[in-house]
Amino acid sequence: MSTVTRRSVAVPPSPVSEQGITPESSPKMCETSAKFDIHNTTNITAGKLYHNCNNAPKANWFSLGDCAWRYFMTVALHYWALVTSPFAYTYYTFKHNMLWYGTVPGFALSCFLPIMPVGIALVVCYKIVESYFIPDWSMAGPGRVFFVKPKSLIGSFLWDCYLKQSMYVGQFYLVGTNKDAIDHTWKDTILTKDFWRASLTSVDGRLPRELGRWDEGKLTMNYPLDTCDVVVKLPDSYLGIGDAFWTYGKEYKNVEELTKQLEEHYVGKEAMVLEMVRPKKELGVHSLDIVTVRTPDDDVKVLSCLLWTDCTTDSSHSCRAGYCVEVESEEIIAPAAWYSPFFATMDAPLVGTKMAGVREACATAVAAHKGIEHKWLTAVGWDAMVMKEEVVFFEGNFAGARTPRRMFLSLSCLLEFIKSFAWPFGQGGSMRPGVQSYGK
Repeated sequence: MSTVTRRSVAVPPSPVSEQGITPESSPKMCETSAKFDIHNTTNITAGKLYHNCNNAPKANWFSLGDCAWRYFMTVALHYWALVTSPFAYTYYTFKHNMLWYGTVPGFALSCFLPIMPVGIALVVCYKIVESYFIPDWSMAGPGRVFFVKPKSLIGSFLWDCYLKQSMYVGQFYLVGTNKDAIDHTWKDTILTKDFWRASLTSVDGRLPRELGRWDEGKLTMNYPLDTCDVVVKLPDSYLGIGDAFWTYGKEYKNVEELTKQLEEHYVGKEAMVLEMVRPKKELGVHSLDIVTVRTPDDDVKVLSCLLWTDCTTDSSHSCRAGYCVEVESEEIIAPAAWYSPFFATMDAPLVGTKMAGVREACATAVAAHKGIEHKWLTAVGWDAMVMKEEVVFFEGNFAGARTPRRMFLSLSCLLEFIKSFAWPFGQGGSMRPGVQSYGK
């Protein structure tokens, strides 16, 4: 068995993969994944919708007017869905709300369907009061920078309404009436970190090796620990919640001391112990945020590619800057000031610089998404990092939260999304599960 180093290495094929997944538990892959050549692909982006997402209009982001306008677009799409897909949207609404809020409260909220913006506004008011007594989950981890609110009281309220309503109505066009898809708006049961690692491995994507697995109070090592720093992750977590970054010689010096750390911090939990990989030195800690979408003709395209950087810790969730990256030219073209108030006034010194490896990373993400059998998985967010000589992937996620941010970025984005990806009249004109012409 090879020695563990701090660099990512290719995953060796074996009956049991280095993630500890047997072939039976790995995601089923379509034949396209084996035939997809990332070096010979053309037009991997989502056309005009991709262009609109990458070229946001100039705006006074997170001003009262901006918050009101983006919220208004979510209201408009709600009534568009209600008029054009009344039965499917009603079914989705009850299923979604009863999952998210509980059977009785969710059913009651769903009865507001004709005036759902009012119902969601009441939920926001309740959550504001609740936050004084129960910590907000979105502020629980290092990913809180993506959920910071506008400073003004009214702007903050409108932004909260926008976030909840954009995810509610936006996810309808991503999950439709498919039960598995709706379930994954709340909790990952199929789409765990093991699933994503297997998906990427199937297209030769680079991954940090899983040195060991902590489960039922026992650490099973797949590779020698040597002097490797580690990252510990929960298989079904998100936004960096539950992550730990431990340094050899500081938190531990051998497997026994690593086991003690896991006993102290991960009692009763399952955790992945991954090698810590390092970014290209001049780039520092960063993350490529790639969103891929399934199209109405069963293709997969890149919706957007963002760079999160200027990080204060070993986690990219501690970023202080975000940028839009043009996939074909690999050029950083604009700050992602529209994403959250935290980034609205950021300096943007990296605009105009190149990010070598971005196109290959996006092509790998497209190949991995294409190879997944579950057609209900319409949007995926991929997290990757540029190393000295290669790009390493960390994981994928159902992009149920990321996609609505792009969908309601501008009126041109919303109209293009409706026209190109969510047209409701007839099969073959929508990627929405339930009306797809190419399977479940």
